Amino acid sequence: MLSAAAVLVCALDLLGRSGPGSVPIRLVEHPPAGASPLVEGFLLRDPGVIYLVTSTPRFRDAQHRDTDALRHIASIIVHEEWHVLHGADERGAYLAQITTLTALGASSHLIGSVRKSMLTVLDAQKRRKPEMRLARK
Repeated sequence: MLSAAAVLVCALDLLGRSGPGSVPIRLVEHPPAGASPLVEGFLLRDPGVIYLVTSTPRFRDAQHRDTDALRHIASIIVHEEWHVLHGADERGAYLAQITTLTALGASSHLIGSVRKSMLTVLDAQKRRKPEMRLARK
C-alpha cells in the first residue's frame, strides 16, 4: 500500500511534474467542517493551498495502486489549480479536469462520473442564482 505522500508523488508524475508547482498541496485526512462529506479536494485562497482529502474511497484506491484512482487524484489537482488561475467558475475547472482525465487515458466510467459531478454542481449553482438575485433586491 502506498503512503498518502507517495500517492501525491504518483499523481504529480502522471501530470509530468516533479513537484506541486506554484500552488502548495497539503494532505488532510478529513474535509473541513461544513464541507460536503464527499469532497475529495479543495482550495483555500488565502494563502492559495490545495488540499487533498486522504480518507476518500478514491484516494484509498490510489493507495492500492489503482491507476484510474491515481488519474483522478491528478485531475483534482488540475481542477483546483484552474481555480487559482481563473477564479471560481466550476464549468471551466471541471472541463480542465475532464480534459486531463482524457489525456491521461482514464476510463469512460471515471470521465462520466466527473462529468456527472460537474452537471450536479452546475445545476445547484443555477438553482441558487435566482435566490441570490432576490436576496439582493
